[in-house]
Amino acid sequence: MFGRQSKGSAMAKALPAGTTTMDVRPAAPAHVGTYFDESSQFTGSLKLNKAVHIDGSIEGDLDCTAAVTIGTSGKVTARIRAESVLIDGEVHGDIEARSEITLRKTARVYGDMKTEGIVIERGAKVEGQITIGPSNAVASTLAMPKPTPAPAPKV
Repeated sequence: MFGRQSKGSAMAKALPAGTTTMDVRPAAPAHVGTYFDESSQFTGSLKLNKAVHIDGSIEGDLDCTAAVTIGTSGKVTARIRAESVLIDGEVHGDIEARSEITLRKTARVYGDMKTEGIVIERGAKVEGQITIGPSNAVASTLAMPKPTPAPAPKV
């Protein structure tokens, strides 16, 4: 009788053609188990089994069995051990990543890094040593095929 409209069609008529709506609420990055926003500060030892994204301030030790991401506003003063580490912000301390360390162009790292693979974008700043390769002697021994001895000459 009164020509009911659904909210979606009413909204479409209220906005000019070609206008898109956008959710402006801050959200934790996708696929993250723990998120420290810009207002977060933590001092101590963190042990995590899920991925973590840090946009705040962390001081101490950080052990993670998954990925660690340090956002552009993130500042970490800690020893970091993780599966992989991606840095957009600032890190003061040594980093050990089992698979890979990625330094984006805004990254600033003051400490030694040890990993099996590394990606460094132009513009990233590093002050420290970088060690690339298997994390222990056993892994390097397994990766190298053992030479087969030549058959003994027959007499």
